[in-house]
Amino acid sequence: MDVSVVIPVQVSERAAVAATLQGVFGQQYDGGRVELFVVQYGGGDLLTLPSLPSGRSVRFFSVEDPSPYAARNLAARAASGEVLLFTEPGCVPDPHWVRAHVTAIRDSGITLSVGHVAPMRETWALTTFLAYEDSRDAWVFSGQSWRHLFGRPKNMAIARHRFQSHGPFVEVMRGADSKLVQHVAREISPREVGHTPAAIVRQQDVHGLPNLLRDRFIHAQALRLHNSAHAAPIRLEDRIGILRRTAAEHGYGPTATIALLGFLASGILAFRLGGASARFVRRPAG
Repeated sequence: MDVSVVIPVQVSERAAVAATLQGVFGQQYDGGRVELFVVQYGGGDLLTLPSLPSGRSVRFFSVEDPSPYAARNLAARAASGEVLLFTEPGCVPDPHWVRAHVTAIRDSGITLSVGHVAPMRETWALTTFLAYEDSRDAWVFSGQSWRHLFGRPKNMAIARHRFQSHGPFVEVMRGADSKLVQHVAREISPREVGHTPAAIVRQQDVHGLPNLLRDRFIHAQALRLHNSAHAAPIRLEDRIGILRRTAAEHGYGPTATIALLGFLASGILAFRLGGASARFVRRPAG
């Protein structure tokens, strides 16, 4: 299957996009052609892309709209791939990223594949924290409630025909990936949406739990600033069940489980503080 990879980028992200391009060029995929789009959004001087490896090419577009989803939609209209893959600057795809998404869509009967976002370097605290989130993702995507489903702009793929039938992205500032996922699941079936843990991108700037908590703070702040929804909250009893499953699957004893609870509490605090801080931030234009 031919695929189209789309990377929206702002002027401020010019340094981060180089590693992302390198990851895409390093894909070990022989099931079809891989075309790559880089779309600058939000105005500013046009980017100068880094030197490309011999035989590699990038289709570059720009759009003045400040929404990254406007950039994704522009590329999707020009794309020829049977599968559209989306990631962001600063995210480095593992070599089998394309193959994992394509295999999931081709063999599992899904049309939307949500991949895994991993840190560039793992610590014990970060690995323990993410163990819970991995169990949570498995719970969300194995359920039948479209309200709990979400997308990942850093790592998501969709069959072209489904994007044409239920897209494009709503051109807001945040959350349109989740809106699209929920739209497909609500109008067709949650079974159209799958979680593909083998499709991995790694965030360059996350190499410890403090970095991840910083990202949660910024993410919550952005959601509040732009009045964006993500997914329905998970009930406390379900969260407790996910916690127990995480501890059992990883063989956590009392000490590790208490540590995990502390890490999760810090994540909740970072998210809530990020949301509360939005009232002190000037709302961006657009």
